Amino acid sequence: MNIFVSWSGERSHRAAFGLKSLLEDVFQRAVQVFISEDISPGDNWVQRIQEELKQSEIGIVCLTHDNFQSPWLLFEAGAVAIALGSGRVLVPYAVDALPDTADRSPLAMFQRTRADQDGTYRLVQKINQARKDPEDTKNLQRYFEKWWPDLEETIKNLPAPQPDLATLGSDRQILENILQKVTVLLQMPRSSSELPGPELRHLLNLRDQPATQYKTRGTLKSELRHLRDLGYISNAQPIQTLPEDFELAKLFSLTEKGKNYLKQFEG
Repeated sequence: MNIFVSWSGERSHRAAFGLKSLLEDVFQRAVQVFISEDISPGDNWVQRIQEELKQSEIGIVCLTHDNFQSPWLLFEAGAVAIALGSGRVLVPYAVDALPDTADRSPLAMFQRTRADQDGTYRLVQKINQARKDPEDTKNLQRYFEKWWPDLEETIKNLPAPQPDLATLGSDRQILENILQKVTVLLQMPRSSSELPGPELRHLLNLRDQPATQYKTRGTLKSELRHLRDLGYISNAQPIQTLPEDFELAKLFSLTEKGKNYLKQFEG
């Protein structure tokens, strides 16, 4: 089964990749989740989107406080709804508690589900019901309970929502907010595809020193979740349940995407 996930903004982006990881783990890779970042350089973007929509049985729109009024998200969601037609499913996936104005959005005609444990499980059930060979309910719940803690942590650790400039008050407050955002941008990696140093080291360790011993401390879990959600590594067990000490290659492995990233980085 093919699933199309639409996103807009950094928080929505990270939630989309976390959801993709959950769905692929719960359904044991029996679903293929497409996110627009999966498009390879040089591909015809519009054509690739159209092809994915034709093949998808379910569309998911990751909504946040930042993006529920985004013209681009609404445009893409409309394209998803038209392409899927009446026989397939479009689900707005609410990462945040949305304001009342969201009820006047074009997406309000679709049944929204919250990105909490109950809401996400209902989404998983809906996907399972749409499959040709649905998973047994007991197994589905068991797989979901196993992998949910990783997505829960991803959502808990999303960047804070961007404040609405219209509600900030004085011109000085608005200018200070803009300055703060510019400062953050200047401190970010030079390229959006460039990983932070610690995450790059994890990839290099997997390739060059797979027997490296790790201790589960500090931000390690969030770093590994980010790499997993980006598709650079795969994991043998939920990251949230990592033991205190472990050998890296016994629980993680580089994916082809991760190997290609290292080749491009070194090239």
